[in-house]
Formats: sequence, structure tokens, C-alpha cells
Amino acid sequence: MGKTGSVEWVQIRGRKGQMRLVPRGDSVAGKPGPAQRYDAKGFVRRILARSKKNVLGVKSKSKK
Repeated sequence: MGKTGSVEWVQIRGRKGQMRLVPRGDSVAGKPGPAQRYDAKGFVRRILARSKKNVLGVKSKSKK
């Protein structure tokens, strides 16, 4: 496990327009849901490309 605060969080837009926080590695691609798991040839799709407009950027650190 890493140090506390070592994960860099990125804001993305969810399916219904809400904002979600995901680790930076998951901001480029998302995992498919159950209905989108297989492609037309029957192979399992492990990642789906996330559109660039849905990645809102790194969450800013608020200073208190």
C-alpha cells in the first residue's frame, strides 16, 4: 500500500452528468458494464476508451 495521499484523483463526468472521482490510471479508460462486456466476435472487452470531454481534470487540493 502507498503512502496516505499518494493517489492522484481525477474528476470525470458520470453517465447522468454527475462528477465522480477516479484514480488517474482509470481516467483514460473505463470498464464496460455487463451488457457491453462482449464484442461482436464474442471476445471479452476489458477496457473502453473514455471520451476526452468527460475527463474534467485533476481534483484541486483545497487549503484550509
